Amino acid sequence: MLQLILNPVENLPFLFDIKISDELKGLYVSDKLKTEKIVQNSKIGFSGREITNLEIRNIYQSWSERLNVKHLSMRLLSGLHAHIILFMGLGKIGDTILLLPECAGGHYATKQILERLGYHVIEMIPDMNNYCVDVVKTKELITQTKPNLIFVDRSEGLYYEDFTELISDVPPSCGTIFDASQYLTNILEKDFISPFDMGFDIMMSTLHKNFPGPQKALVCSRDDNPYWDCIETSMSNYVSNLHAENIILAGEILKKEKILKKYSFLLLYNSKLLERNLLKLQLPVVPRIEEKEQTHHLWLTFSNNENAYQFYKKLELCGLLVNYRKLPYNLGMGIRMGTSAATLQGINPDNIQELSLLIADIYFAKDIDSTLIDKVQFFINGLIPLTRTE
Repeated sequence: MLQLILNPVENLPFLFDIKISDELKGLYVSDKLKTEKIVQNSKIGFSGREITNLEIRNIYQSWSERLNVKHLSMRLLSGLHAHIILFMGLGKIGDTILLLPECAGGHYATKQILERLGYHVIEMIPDMNNYCVDVVKTKELITQTKPNLIFVDRSEGLYYEDFTELISDVPPSCGTIFDASQYLTNILEKDFISPFDMGFDIMMSTLHKNFPGPQKALVCSRDDNPYWDCIETSMSNYVSNLHAENIILAGEILKKEKILKKYSFLLLYNSKLLERNLLKLQLPVVPRIEEKEQTHHLWLTFSNNENAYQFYKKLELCGLLVNYRKLPYNLGMGIRMGTSAATLQGINPDNIQELSLLIADIYFAKDIDSTLIDKVQFFINGLIPLTRTE
């Protein structure tokens, strides 16, 4: 069965049809500068990797230029592994860290990870009515608690928040880290403000959610700072191999500048169109405020868990894949949709209305029959991937 991925946290880099040599798999490759003196004084060296080492360093340079940063690494594996490695190096047992809470869209596992590492975790104050952080109250909390670190790890959100005011008065002794996994392409293409322009010290991101890349993570710093030094030490101590083939894939996809520019615009525009259409068709979409910076996420709320789950299963039966999950801001169990992978698969302003009608047909159908499944399959089969439009 053909499938259209309508959730915001997966992507399809294979649609770029980039071939990476299998010869790289399993090999130990470094991303550090390899002069003869450095090699002679290192604890261990692997011969015959100089060309790949240089290629990786060139990829880092390309990514650094696009993100306007001085330091960048892709040694980290994807997602929560990156959090573990970073915070093993950034602080020490007993340090206080201010975290975006799960109820405001923070990742559900981050607090557990940080507490297991020995941090004292306090949480930002959410504005439950406006689906964002209450900046005034959270700034008061910062003044009272004087955290050592501040971490914005939003895995779920309808808006791209500007945290400039929140961290404007944070002293240099407090490190600030932003996880851009849900927004990386839009930051690359300058459709969203960079976290560094908000004042953050460190930005990290996965490369397979909003960005259509491999299962990898990056971390970067615009300037020299002690937090970057701590991260470099942590990565050297706790990451043995950097999986060169995925770094090279990330470098090749970054070269597709025209596609990425179009993709960044479309995934946001598609989300807005899908929201408007579904609302017109009377689906229970959480409406967003037009004036705010909207993400590619959509939420649908339900009167009870069973209704949400049954809609989720009906969509899956037809080949439309979404998330059934607990929504932030006390909205209960619902449906999360997103337009990242689906945009790469070929949804666009010309076919959003047809997609919306199909979703509405599924929502209002008491039972799913073969006719409705065939209509959805016909729609998916007719999509032209974005990578083939250039």
